[in-house]
Amino acid sequence: MTASTGPDHTVVVIGAGYVGVPMAHHLAKHTPASVVNLRVILVAPNEEMFWNVASPRGFVPSDSSAAPNPKGNPGFGDDKLFFPLAPSFAKYNTGSVKRVEQVVGRATSLDPDRQTIEVALNTGGTVQTIHYDTALIATGTDITDGTPFKVVPNGGVSETKAALADYRARIRTASHIVVAGGGMTGVEVVGELAAVYGANAPKDKKKEIVFVINEPAPLGVYGTKDSVRQIATNRLKTLGVHIIVNTKVSVATPAAGEGSQTVLRLTSKDGTSTSLTTDVYIPAFGTSFNTKYLPAKLLDATEKNRGRVLTRATLQVEGYDNIFVAGDASNLQFPSLKNANDQITVLAPSLQIYLKNWAVARGAKQNGDAAADTTALKEYKGDDTLIVAVSTGPAGGTGQVGSWKLFSLVIWALKSRFLGTDKAADYASGKRVMRDANW
Repeated sequence: MTASTGPDHTVVVIGAGYVGVPMAHHLAKHTPASVVNLRVILVAPNEEMFWNVASPRGFVPSDSSAAPNPKGNPGFGDDKLFFPLAPSFAKYNTGSVKRVEQVVGRATSLDPDRQTIEVALNTGGTVQTIHYDTALIATGTDITDGTPFKVVPNGGVSETKAALADYRARIRTASHIVVAGGGMTGVEVVGELAAVYGANAPKDKKKEIVFVINEPAPLGVYGTKDSVRQIATNRLKTLGVHIIVNTKVSVATPAAGEGSQTVLRLTSKDGTSTSLTTDVYIPAFGTSFNTKYLPAKLLDATEKNRGRVLTRATLQVEGYDNIFVAGDASNLQFPSLKNANDQITVLAPSLQIYLKNWAVARGAKQNGDAAADTTALKEYKGDDTLIVAVSTGPAGGTGQVGSWKLFSLVIWALKSRFLGTDKAADYASGKRVMRDANW
């Protein structure tokens, strides 16, 4: 590397998911020449990217010997879900110069005034304090029950893989499975299970699959049409799923005696309760915003967006120009992968403007100049068009864009066939994002 023409600047990216990973790559690849000594530190408990869009299929045991099916193969192993980040980040590091660094652990606190982040490392039980010049909050959401649809809350990659392996092993031998939660995740995991073990399965592979939802039909949380919700219901029933509506799992306890069965207390909206014993219980509901490490003054306190970060149109945190936020943690839009992708396509070039402005201002100060010419950051103007695409197994699904229903064949082509795993390796290596193949 040539000698620096600008000051050192450390950007800490917190979170290694669909926002943090591409932004770390973009910063390293497109750093302006005026900030050549930029250092990017990626803080996350996962040293590999978890392609959790495909996690519902990851619960189904895969057959590695099966020939590729053009309609999509049932079941995903870890090779389709986890993608190491270190090899792709290594290309930015030359000799003794480390442009990108991974710190594997969870952020436990951020002090916006001291510009420090404390990280509980995954190994060793130690806490590391990191100073930043600029921070990017990209920690998204956690699953409240710890089901491995995301990196498990109290672990990292190895613990998440172990949790998935445990589910696969129990599902393989189970005769009865219950999935609870009527959102997209619940529909997709029950669809994946039913595609393999449901009505069309060979007799020796059939399992009873029960879907418990606390509404008349699934997908209501997204504001989808009744007809779309009915299509999802019909597709699951055709696959042999037994759906219990207007009911929630209020308590789940291990069954007495040997074995790994679970006793569920089901409570309907009229207040009546029943019990159900199952071999495998998969809670697919309940998320919390992964922002507990942030001070309360940075967080939205309204009922609609409680716990999300107060975000300006420039994707900067309210009150702090040197802290950016994108994805589910931001309070700008409904949390979704589509919205996160839209946000980073604005944030990426905006951060380059910000870094150039920073270097210009620093240079002016060092030279004793009163002021420096800077460029305004881009503002994010989100598109809140309703977009829902839900897979009900490898063969297709249903969805909605605006007021238009999506046919199953469209869902198959866009999502169900691969669940994005055909793009995942390039995404993790910084070559692309969801809708931009040249990142």
